Formats: sequence, structure tokens, C-alpha cells
Amino acid sequence: MRRFFATYFGFSCWGTTSLCFGQVLRARVINAKNGHPLPKQHISISLLDEKGEKIETKQGALLELETDINGDAQFTLPEAAPAHLSARARLTSEHWRCGCWALVATQDVVQKGIVEGNELTTPAKPVKAEPGEILFIARPLTFLERLLYPLEKG
Repeated sequence: MRRFFATYFGFSCWGTTSLCFGQVLRARVINAKNGHPLPKQHISISLLDEKGEKIETKQGALLELETDINGDAQFTLPEAAPAHLSARARLTSEHWRCGCWALVATQDVVQKGIVEGNELTTPAKPVKAEPGEILFIARPLTFLERLLYPLEKG
């Protein structure tokens, strides 16, 4: 019945897992200090096979996205569901620090969601990615880091 339902409505599932092509995933970027979304941030997504080779899609081998006002960027899995995803957020300002790169199994993103980057500095707000989501947490640079940034860059 599940197979019929999935096929009837335009997507198909991979084996007995919940990994489906046509499934919309999202990448989200938030501020570690207050949990607010960071709009207009660039996100690159590469779809990879079991060997780590890039998969060519109609959109190309690299998906270039930009977060909206809610800090979200969405993309759809192709028919040949990739084994892995490489996702990277390239922050538009030198005033942010983030471990914003993830190489993950697509199934993990779909089933559990993935969190990359720093923890929120407000401990009362625990952060958890939703299934189908890659969550990047960026924190503002401290005063000292901003002073040293030009030296680190050069």
C-alpha cells in the first residue's frame, strides 16, 4: 500500500527505508547567540554516490542555493537518490564563525536531521534538526576575533 501511495503521488521510495526521490530537504542557517535565522547566506550542496563521486543532475553536479528570510534553502532529491550529501554554508560576512560543512549519509539527513556548527549560547534553547534538515549554527565573532581576523586572513 505504501508503495502504491508513493508512486501514485509522484515519488518513489528506496528499498524499505524512508529515503524517497522527489523528497524536499532543507538547509537552514541560524545565529548561535539568539537562534534567529540568517537570510541571504550561500549554501552549496553536492550529491555523492557510494564512492564519493559527484552525481550529475539536471541542475548540475553542484546545487547553489541562498537562504530565504527564514534562513531556509530547500532542494529536492533526484530520481537516483544519492548515498551521501556534502553541504556547505558560505557566510556572507567575515563577522561570523561556523563549522559550516557536512559530509553525511543522505539517509541520516532524511530520518534524523543533522546539526553542524556551534551550540547556541543561550542554554535555555536546545537546538535539534528536524528530519530532512541540515542545520548550520553560526556565531558572531568576539571582539578579539574581529581584531585578529585581518591577521588570520593574510
